[in-house]
Amino acid sequence: MKRTVILGGGEAGLIAAAYLERASETNVVVVSERERHVFSFQLYRVIKGMPFDGATLDLRDAFADRAVTVVRDHVRWLDTAEKRVDLRSGSIEYDSLLIALGGVTRLDAVDRSRVSDVRTDAREIQHAVHSGSVRDVVIVGGGPVGVETAATLASLVSDLDISLITSGEHPLADFPERAGRIAEGELGQRGVDVRTGTRATEVTDDGVVLDGERVERSDLTVWAGGVKPNPVIENFDLPRNERGLLVNEYLRCRDADGVYAVGDVVDYPGKVTDGYSAGLEARRAAKNVLRDLRERPPKEYDERWHPRIVYLGRTTALFAADRIVHCGTWPAILRAIAARGYPLFWNYVY
Repeated sequence: MKRTVILGGGEAGLIAAAYLERASETNVVVVSERERHVFSFQLYRVIKGMPFDGATLDLRDAFADRAVTVVRDHVRWLDTAEKRVDLRSGSIEYDSLLIALGGVTRLDAVDRSRVSDVRTDAREIQHAVHSGSVRDVVIVGGGPVGVETAATLASLVSDLDISLITSGEHPLADFPERAGRIAEGELGQRGVDVRTGTRATEVTDDGVVLDGERVERSDLTVWAGGVKPNPVIENFDLPRNERGLLVNEYLRCRDADGVYAVGDVVDYPGKVTDGYSAGLEARRAAKNVLRDLRERPPKEYDERWHPRIVYLGRTTALFAADRIVHCGTWPAILRAIAARGYPLFWNYVY
């Protein structure tokens, strides 16, 4: 039987594995450095006080008694000519490969020691804002994670001075412009100082340097900014640029038959960088892997319908899909249902 190897145990890798394990044509192997996956859209609930384990999924439990082998190891090298992935503990051969290794923080080691990354330190952020020693909070990053973090903290603790730093003209730069304006207005009503067109260039022990000159005081600096592709792809013999591996309209890596890539590790025209988009890419790439195995032509990836919901605090959320933008209670209800039910769905189905 053919073997499909999936590199990465994040959202995209899990979705691809879940689809492919149902097929009879291939065995599925998932290689992941981590034992647990963190659902990024659950982080605001962790900041509210939800146990961190409720926002995670144990990879081995997720596919227990299923035709998926989970290997906890570090990827070191890829040889597409030999169809072999070298790991820290050995190597594994593949017939089809799906790369979903994700991204890593853009922070250097010095800044990382002075910053709380919302993706890994949600519990520590929750404890810090209730400690009584934090008043000034600076959140770097105006994407969905940064906006949700700012909205959550503003709704959670009334005496915090919160600033959200974003380099774009509005928060949610990948959304329709109207969505960004609405998010900025909603955050402003909750007392969040939104600094648009501003870059955080350095982090100090008690502040953030903005645009290389101004210093914004900060008792707690939260990183919710963008990520860069996992640097291990530099050891892959595949075409890439500074934004990631180059893929075609089928999400197949250029110059490599049977090798697909998705998520923060890829680049293509019109690429949207968020978790939901990575999931859509993973579904299409997994389907194309299966089409290859069945000797059928692949299908193009189409992202025209891309619904997203961003929590804006209390009972308000923002819904955006194509040109449709709505802010109010019903998106918040949908968001709450999805946030509460998704880990349960994974545990029940897999």
